[in-house]
Amino acid sequence: MSAGCRLGQLFHQYVQQTRAQNSFSSIISKRLQFLSSAENLKRGCFQFPLHQSDCHAFAVAQEGQTVHGGVIATVVEDATTMHICANDTRSRKAVTTDMNLTYVGVGKVGRTLQIDTRILKIGGVMGVAEAEVTDITSGKLIAVGRHSMMFVGEDGSALKFAQSLNSVFDV
Repeated sequence: MSAGCRLGQLFHQYVQQTRAQNSFSSIISKRLQFLSSAENLKRGCFQFPLHQSDCHAFAVAQEGQTVHGGVIATVVEDATTMHICANDTRSRKAVTTDMNLTYVGVGKVGRTLQIDTRILKIGGVMGVAEAEVTDITSGKLIAVGRHSMMFVGEDGSALKFAQSLNSVFDV
């Protein structure tokens, strides 16, 4: 990852902000890894190891514990949000307008998921990305999804919160 990569910078900001806010994504941000971006920031790659705490409440060990679909959905949403925002040249905040996921396999405890994201469109008002989630051990496709976001706020508004956190992290 290049130090100047906008997606890498947003990933670093995401990790800091989720922990500072103790947000819903704080558990995800502790394990999600940004690996790379390619094709002039149109493609991104992340990995996420699956743990026992990611399991569905009804998963039992002898059946091979499967991961809750909500965990996979959160990982996809977080990765595609960062990717869409990294491609907004005006650095605005964004909100989800639509997200869909199709599960075609199961994630199992002890495996690592790879999340490959791709920008489909970045416009003046909306951004759209898709993601493929695969089990890196088996190579099997787990889920595919599409995420649409609407840019909101003034130019540069996405950076305001990060700037306000400087005092929190300058210890």
